[in-house]
Amino acid sequence: MNQSLAPAPLTVVRLARSVVRMVVVPVAVMVAGAASMVAGVVTAEPAVAAIGLVLLGALITLAGGATMIVLLSIRLTIEPAQVVVSWFGGQRRYTLAPGPVTRVRLRGPGASRLSPRSGALGWGIGSARLRDEEEIDLVRLAPTATAILVPTESCRLAIAPADDQALLDALAAAAAARRQVEAAGPAVEEPEPEVDFEPTALTGIERALLEERLLRERIEAVRAAEAARAAAVVAVEEVVAPATPGAGPGRRSGGPRWSVGWILVLLPTAAAGVAWWLGTTAGSLPLPGTDVARLTALGLVLAGPATSIGAVMALAWWPRLVGVVVAGGLVTIALIGRSFVA
Repeated sequence: MNQSLAPAPLTVVRLARSVVRMVVVPVAVMVAGAASMVAGVVTAEPAVAAIGLVLLGALITLAGGATMIVLLSIRLTIEPAQVVVSWFGGQRRYTLAPGPVTRVRLRGPGASRLSPRSGALGWGIGSARLRDEEEIDLVRLAPTATAILVPTESCRLAIAPADDQALLDALAAAAAARRQVEAAGPAVEEPEPEVDFEPTALTGIERALLEERLLRERIEAVRAAEAARAAAVVAVEEVVAPATPGAGPGRRSGGPRWSVGWILVLLPTAAAGVAWWLGTTAGSLPLPGTDVARLTALGLVLAGPATSIGAVMALAWWPRLVGVVVAGGLVTIALIGRSFVA
């Protein structure tokens, strides 16, 4: 009588999370959207520009809120043949492939350089480049010291779990469950070879000895395959980046880039503050309550703090555009400041 197979186990692996770091960028985007809506309400004339600012602010606020919901809903599950990364409204499946599971160091001495396409403040999700030479996929929601690299058919998947051993145990259990399912499946019948002679009938003793020998060889082959797969899944190898000349211990390769990036992010806000201070000192600011004063304040807000928020967004998702965003704000502030001394 055929026995029904037990359902494949599905294990949810807790990810390391830093909620505050994850929501900084979405909250900044939502603040920028709210500022745009407020600016549209304050700027009553012309009506088309006011309506445009309100609509733009609403879209930006919705985008920031949707991004925050997606980031906070990310979770990881392990199935017998796949690693599933899911979020609110979608998921992506990674089919496991044979190979060693390794641990890569991302912070501290000998840390490997990690450049995520989408992420900021230590978290990253989606495509990333490891050590400037390998394209990987990344699920890292906190600035963890290490990550586990899991081989899949598409690419290696870097995961930052809350507990490394829990992830390794889940991978090992999934591999064992997959082997049980494969072993319980119907055996594949191999085609019988053609013979050009009359086969000789085996006696009962010869047939029993032959079946015993074939069964023993099959069991040995299955055990060897299981041992190889278990060693590939459970063994974790520590991988560190080679030391670079002139790099001291504990120095991270990504630090200088982030420090320069944040200086650029804060530059438009600082420039707007300086322009406002110069106008106040020189007594050349427009009279409060007039349309010119409102438009001047709106221009400084959009060119200063709003540009800084846009630079934060660019730093997280499009690092190469940070300079363009900052340059546009600085040019606008320079033109406004020039009007103060005209």
